[in-house]
Amino acid sequence: MRHEKNGKLVEWNDERGFGWVEAEGQRVFAHISEFGEGQPRPRKGDRVTYRLGKDGKGRRQAKGILMKRTSSLRGSLSRLAFLVLLVLPILAGGKLLPQWWLVPTGMVVMSVITWSAYRDDKRRSQAAEWRVRESTLHLLELLGGWPGAFFAQRRFRHKVSKGKFLFVFWLIVTLWQLVSFEIVSGGVLRDDVLGWLSQRYQSQR
Repeated sequence: MRHEKNGKLVEWNDERGFGWVEAEGQRVFAHISEFGEGQPRPRKGDRVTYRLGKDGKGRRQAKGILMKRTSSLRGSLSRLAFLVLLVLPILAGGKLLPQWWLVPTGMVVMSVITWSAYRDDKRRSQAAEWRVRESTLHLLELLGGWPGAFFAQRRFRHKVSKGKFLFVFWLIVTLWQLVSFEIVSGGVLRDDVLGWLSQRYQSQR
C-alpha cells in the first residue's frame, strides 16, 4: 500500500484544471482528473491527502487526491435561501395552470439541460476548445434553468468570478421572482405603478 501524504494546494489554475500540491517542502503536479467525482471544486489553499505517483511521461504527480475541506454553514445557508426562491414560481404555476406540477417539472428539465451546458462549457475551457456562448447559457436560465445554473456554478466553480455574467444571471432570477409575484398577487405591482403614473399625470395637468 502506497504511503499517503498530507499536503496543501499552493497553486491552482481553475480554467485549465491543474496546479501544485506542496508537502514536506516539495511540490507535486496535481490534475483535476485525480480529484474524482463528488468532491467540491479545488481552490488554492485547500488541504488534501494524496499518493505520490507518476504521469504518462514518468514525472511525479499527485494521485488519488482527497480534499479535507468540509462544507461551510454559510454555503449551506446560501443554498437553502436559493431554494426558497423556487416557492413563488411554483405558486405562480399553480395559479396559471390546473396541473400545478407542470412548472416545477419544466424547471427541473431545464435545470438538467442548463447544468449539462455548464459542465460542457467547463470541459471545453479546460481543453481549449470552442466555448458555449454566454448568451446561450443565459437563454437556458431564462427558460427556467436558473436553479440548475446556480448549483452548476458552485459545483464546477464556473463563471463565479465574472461580474458581468453574474449580474445578468441574478437579473434573470429577479425577473422570475417579480413575474411570479405579480401572478400570485393578482397584479399588485402593476396596479401600484399605474396608480403612481396616474397621480403624476394628474398633478402635471
